Amino acid sequence: MKQTRIAALLSRSFLSSAFLSSAFLSVPSAFGAQYQVVELPVAELGVDSYPTAINSIGEIAVNLASQFNPVIDVSLLNFDSATLIAGLTNLENARSGDFNTADYEFLYAYITANAESQFFQQIASLNSYVASEDTSTLLHGFDTIDNDTDEYRNSATTTVRGINDFGYTVGKSYDGFYKLEYVTEDIEDVTYVLNDFYYRGFAQIEDNVIELTPPESTLGGYSEAYDINELNQVVGIGSTELVSTTLQDSIDACADESERGDIPEASCLRSLSISTNASLGSVFQQRGVIWQLDDNGVEDTYALPMLIEPDEDDTTVYSSTAVAINDFGIAVGTSPAFYQNTDTLTSAAVIYDNDKAYTISEDSDEEYDVFASYAVDINNNDLVVGYATKSVLGSTPNKFFVYDYDSGIIDYPDDFFDSASTVPTAINDDNLVVGFTEFEETSSGIRRVEGFVYDYRNDIFSSLNDLIECNSPYTIAQANGINENGEIIATATVSSVNKDITGEIELDEYDAQSSSTHVVAIKLVPIPGGSIDNCDVYEEEYERQGAGAFWLLFVGLFGLARFVPSRTSIFKR
Repeated sequence: MKQTRIAALLSRSFLSSAFLSSAFLSVPSAFGAQYQVVELPVAELGVDSYPTAINSIGEIAVNLASQFNPVIDVSLLNFDSATLIAGLTNLENARSGDFNTADYEFLYAYITANAESQFFQQIASLNSYVASEDTSTLLHGFDTIDNDTDEYRNSATTTVRGINDFGYTVGKSYDGFYKLEYVTEDIEDVTYVLNDFYYRGFAQIEDNVIELTPPESTLGGYSEAYDINELNQVVGIGSTELVSTTLQDSIDACADESERGDIPEASCLRSLSISTNASLGSVFQQRGVIWQLDDNGVEDTYALPMLIEPDEDDTTVYSSTAVAINDFGIAVGTSPAFYQNTDTLTSAAVIYDNDKAYTISEDSDEEYDVFASYAVDINNNDLVVGYATKSVLGSTPNKFFVYDYDSGIIDYPDDFFDSASTVPTAINDDNLVVGFTEFEETSSGIRRVEGFVYDYRNDIFSSLNDLIECNSPYTIAQANGINENGEIIATATVSSVNKDITGEIELDEYDAQSSSTHVVAIKLVPIPGGSIDNCDVYEEEYERQGAGAFWLLFVGLFGLARFVPSRTSIFKR
């Protein structure tokens, strides 16, 4: 299936002492491995890279954090400010855009520290690409063209999540920024940096970008896209009803010069957009959505039902989502539901089929209580994968399941230990499931996370680190997707030489190189006739590598997770 799976973002300044770099590395087929590891070339373009989806011809959707060589717009910088005078090593050269590395990094950090400011350049913190083993193509989303350079500004943060076999990619993008010149009542020239909406879902094929407008689009509304099938049906989430009683009044106030004050109307709306995004759950009802694409854009938009239908006088704000769809148009996601026939709301895995919503039925003899459940993918055999938050041995881990929609049978496969949290991310039509799991039980509260593959037909659960060569420099922390050829995309850590903001090797005062651990997008290619080697001799080295990178992966794995909630998501209605 199209694997629109858990993406990750690790936002860090180029000035950080933990600045991490990427190098194109490829491990050839080796004896004692079932998969060859190939690092994607997009890793050469920025600090950390995270794959999210792979199609059947091997095209991979990848997100890149902190891209090298960001464009600095010196026209928006006040070089007479005390901060720049004190911080720059060569002020005059910087004025003209001629930066040494130290000043380049300083200005980047200075600008990004003022994200959301209407008087500073906005630089994308995350860029999206379609990559293969040897190419990377930028997905610009809603970014805008700079009239002075005829190049994209790199102002729109994008997150790509899905790709189909036609090469359509889907995700979300901030609206691109533009400069607005304004003269105040005191005859002062002010330059604003603005956009028209906060962010929304997009679909992109080659250079053509399609807006996935939500059903309710007041002030731009809100939408995100997660997956796309071979029928060009896109699933995601969007605002469907305005529940705020004050938002329209605020919009009207922005249109009234006497109320908004001596600022442009677009500036007033931008401030309102920022505050609205910070409290979406109190402004809009949000539902799972299907956008049907045709050759000209969006043909139809459908808001999906929920497992519960609120009463007309119910003022509760509900939120459901659709995160995956198979080639028969059956989608899965999460919907609000009532917990065990009470009036307490929880999240429940949901299947959307023919304009109806169905939950996943549990065996009444199930030995564990299920507090909440989440569906994350469905293949063309109508097998649904997801996870449930359960009570196990005094804890509440996430336990993954495989649900046969046709038969109504649900299985909770064994993972590495009873209290391990295990989250699937994708399933292909060979019924191979991938995801991430806690690898070992510890008393410290910090458990190593590893990518896994599960063979549903043969009931075999394996760590992917056991299926690559023993001395591999990579530690696989998460499998993000799998295509019909059995190729797996994954998030891994690897140690390599540090690079500066320009992508050049970083040298210390003694012209010596240094290395650190960073996150990279990799592809695992099945090796015909490959076997599992005995890796005991490498165990000590492996343990050190895995432990050293845990903090970095934890942020990456869960920071932009598609739908990984807190352990218990039950709340009172």
